[in-house]
Amino acid sequence: MAALVLAQRLHHVIATTEENQLPAFPATVSPIPVASYDSPQAKDLAAVIEQLRYAGFAVTSCSQPPTHDGLIALAEALDLGEPFVPPLYRRPGAVGVAASGISTLTASAAHVPHPAVSASGQGLHVDGLLQPIGTVVTSILLCVRPAAEGGQSTLFNAVGAFRQLARTDPDAAATLLSDRVLGRRATVNGSPDVSWGPAFAVVDGTLVTRYSRDGNDLWDPEHGHEGALGRALATLAELAEPGSPYALRFTLQAGQGLLMANSRICHGRTPYRDVPDRPRAMLRGLFLRDAS
Repeated sequence: MAALVLAQRLHHVIATTEENQLPAFPATVSPIPVASYDSPQAKDLAAVIEQLRYAGFAVTSCSQPPTHDGLIALAEALDLGEPFVPPLYRRPGAVGVAASGISTLTASAAHVPHPAVSASGQGLHVDGLLQPIGTVVTSILLCVRPAAEGGQSTLFNAVGAFRQLARTDPDAAATLLSDRVLGRRATVNGSPDVSWGPAFAVVDGTLVTRYSRDGNDLWDPEHGHEGALGRALATLAELAEPGSPYALRFTLQAGQGLLMANSRICHGRTPYRDVPDRPRAMLRGLFLRDAS
């Protein structure tokens, strides 16, 4: 795509999404108490929604053990709609998804070749590997049991970092808007599928992202203008490092939940160590709507 067209697109992105930018991440995480995931109270929901809209994520805390039904009840109370199961996860060899649409992520399923269920670290990504940009709007993780050691959640305010890049190196930022700059490839069950698209775009007036650096990402120098693309990726990688105002790391404890604006921030996980009889376990649900 011609550099002039990308520059015009960047100007449009910045001009039309100025009011939707996310602030810098807080220095520490303050979980929002939730009396029950099965029947959350209105005041708890209001606090969760406010935090999601303001910061792009919210952490909850509940004394009751999380369940599939509890995650679904929480999503219903937030008006997220039914859980979305990407077609990729309906194939043989994929991460197990229950009939409810909720996944159980644990290393006990390590025979499945997917980073979500291994003890290895998982790089920054957005959920919905092969879906068009902005499809999966909200992701929910509920912690059944943390790892014996490690397993920190990592968050990256990608849209905020993109705006920073646009201020300091607009040519580099513009390459990330190219229609074929980022390919996301599926590896489950030997799948050869690759989904190409922009790393950032405007959907319904909001700046969204599918920026990923998790080993399943392919970057196209031809469509991204090699020199500028290299600068863009180097800058975003630096802004995603610990200590950056766009990066955050913390460990989810049992009963805690992480709700994310999946189309606006990226997430990942550090490596962890399990004990055989108490493996790390998370419940995950993907949704196509914002909390309301």
